[in-house]
Amino acid sequence: MASFQGFDIIPSGAKGTAEPFQLHVSDTELSDFKTLLKLSPIAPETWENKTSTRDGGKYFGITRDWLINAKETWLEKFDWREQEAYLNSFPNFKIPIKDGNNEPLSIHFAALFSKKKDATPVIFQHGWPGSHMEFLPMLDLLRTKYTAETLPFHAIVPSLPGYTLSSGPPTGQDFTSVDAARVLNQMMIDLGFGAGYIAQGGDVGYYLSRQMSVLHDECKALHVNFLGAGADVDVNDLEGVDERELQQLEGIKQWRKVGMAYAMEHATRPSTIGLVLSSSPLALLAWIGEKHLEWSDADLIPLDKILSMVTLYWFTSSLPRCIWPYRDLILNEQCPISKTKPLGYSEFKDLSIIPKAWSKYYPNMKFRKTHEKGGHFAALEQPQAFLEDIEEFVLNVVGPLS
Repeated sequence: MASFQGFDIIPSGAKGTAEPFQLHVSDTELSDFKTLLKLSPIAPETWENKTSTRDGGKYFGITRDWLINAKETWLEKFDWREQEAYLNSFPNFKIPIKDGNNEPLSIHFAALFSKKKDATPVIFQHGWPGSHMEFLPMLDLLRTKYTAETLPFHAIVPSLPGYTLSSGPPTGQDFTSVDAARVLNQMMIDLGFGAGYIAQGGDVGYYLSRQMSVLHDECKALHVNFLGAGADVDVNDLEGVDERELQQLEGIKQWRKVGMAYAMEHATRPSTIGLVLSSSPLALLAWIGEKHLEWSDADLIPLDKILSMVTLYWFTSSLPRCIWPYRDLILNEQCPISKTKPLGYSEFKDLSIIPKAWSKYYPNMKFRKTHEKGGHFAALEQPQAFLEDIEEFVLNVVGPLS
């Protein structure tokens, strides 16, 4: 059992029954996985899967050569036990969350708890195809920089409902971002943070943070590393938008034309794609790996890390359980966001950005910083820069919540 130097001590005000958790994949599961991977064929060469350039719109996804190399690395060099030990080196918990008349959801979270009386609780929410693993480099920095006695905020990193080590969503009814926000808000209350917390998120986690900011009084502020133009933003208002931002907006427009097919598949045929990608680890790698390559900045995510995240998805049968947000967020109207609670925005090279001039549409934006490095998976790609923004927003902009 790992020694957590006191970071695993849940504050005394907790009402729920969070239990320590250690991940262990059985030798049988690991052997079966390797057999499936070894027997998974790779499709024949085509013009499309030989083409790697993104110029002129000729980007068709991962290349066959990349998949061949990734499969070989996965089989011959990748060490799941090493990755498992790394995941278990952080305090991990599972907590049952009762939600209405449904069976309780078992929500997993990693955390670094502070012993400071005035420590601010912050919930960090990942997206798709992510997991709590995105935030582990940040937790690494925190446990090196601080002790449990000096850590200025509680860092709570859940696996979203339906993702990896969390259960759900319910099989007897639909599940939306409103439902997920309610479950995670209840988790924060059960952990003793009903007096107030800050919600942080990107991608799906961004939308959940928005919902929390509007629907739950316990959420006192939000920080996002992804920000889309809502219905209240005039996207034709280009006054004050600089040349770099104009190029970014044009890139986003093109991405919406050629890069969103996966999202429509998730939204409109979740049963089919969920069943297909659960049949082969190599198929899952192709589907998820493409996003890590395309959405990160200059291939900053190493192959070993991509394989770790995909392997966790495989062993937890995540894919069919975790694409529920798309039906809600792609097909329906964009969820609301608070215009009164403090908002912080860290702009990385992402699939959606808000030019500085559009900050006027967010009168509560108290913090904004633009980064030249880092993409969609900001906390994973640039953990130091990400953490510095969090510290600035939480400690200096928002301040103590008590």
